[in-house]
Amino acid sequence: MTTGSSKDEQRQAPHVLLVDDEEAITYVFRRYLERAGYQVTAVANPFDALAIGQAGGVDMLVTDFRMPGMTGAGLIARLRETRSNLPALIVTAYSAEVGIAAAQVRVLNKPLAPQELIEAVDRVLAPVPEA
Repeated sequence: MTTGSSKDEQRQAPHVLLVDDEEAITYVFRRYLERAGYQVTAVANPFDALAIGQAGGVDMLVTDFRMPGMTGAGLIARLRETRSNLPALIVTAYSAEVGIAAAQVRVLNKPLAPQELIEAVDRVLAPVPEA
């Protein structure tokens, strides 16, 4: 008997919210993450990302740091007001500017290899082994 597990697996794929004001980057990163099996919502505006993130259903945020109107660290802080444990990752060409603005958030430098992004997301979303 077939259980339809592939459909169930699709529904259970972690949902990554991706935000970068450079649409070419969101396009490329989205493709990488979807090929790795993630469900991805990509936006070019941090305020759109804030609305989507606050609506729920997001398992992780991958964000640029420098964006018009709000930094990636500011976006993370706003989303964590309602979901304090939201996993997040900053991907930026300006990592020196991030500093302590995003404490306990991994920062990746642009440009980066597709596999580096996927591995970082995999690590952040990996289940914590039970002791």
